[in-house]
Amino acid sequence: MMGLPEFFQDKPTTIIFDLDGTLRESVPGGDSFMLDYAVSLGVVCSPECYINSRQWAHQYWASSECLLLDEKTYGKGEAAFWENYARRTLESIGAPAEQVEKLSPLLHAHMYENYRPQDLIPEDVIPTLVTLREAGLTLGLLTNRTHPVDEYLAEVGLAEHLEFYIAAGQVGSWKPEPEIFYYSMGMARSYPRQTIYIGDNYYADIVGARNAGITPILIDRDRVFPDADCFVIYEISELLNVLQLA
Repeated sequence: MMGLPEFFQDKPTTIIFDLDGTLRESVPGGDSFMLDYAVSLGVVCSPECYINSRQWAHQYWASSECLLLDEKTYGKGEAAFWENYARRTLESIGAPAEQVEKLSPLLHAHMYENYRPQDLIPEDVIPTLVTLREAGLTLGLLTNRTHPVDEYLAEVGLAEHLEFYIAAGQVGSWKPEPEIFYYSMGMARSYPRQTIYIGDNYYADIVGARNAGITPILIDRDRVFPDADCFVIYEISELLNVLQLA
């Protein structure tokens, strides 16, 4: 973890949050659910391989060339896409080719039939947002989702604590591209040195924020990035200590 003197550029006026994995979580997480089932089928997965696979998944979903190729090849969200994703997941933990071919359809079927995650807003999220707003900070949200999130945020009680929220699909730019971060700062009327971006995906959120000159903070509840070269928190409420508001 980097020290506070290196962390701040200027006194922050704006904090922009990621949504999935940051202000909300799917419980259990999809990748963990798939990996646990793979292990139950006899796939060997050491703790190190598990972390490597989780990191691979974060990189894959960060608008990677691999993701874009798979969407073009198999169709975005189609069954063939998800079976291929199961195949790639097995490859990411070093499963033998024979296991990959045999088990990929089983993993896909298991996810389709049994994965019903709970949509969870961690209990410290809303109180933290309230305190940050009371301290005079501008709060916004930037997600890589395709469709607007206005209704969802209102439904789960987040909308009233945010001054703006942007889905990448509305803008036509996706994290880690800097343009989507510039757009967000325009909504906030803030400059990069005054802005903090918080997200759980190193490759989309940390790399993307840096691409735009924004100070990034990684929230790593599952300890997926133990060697991250940025400031790291493990719960949203830790922001209050970071900003000396606790």
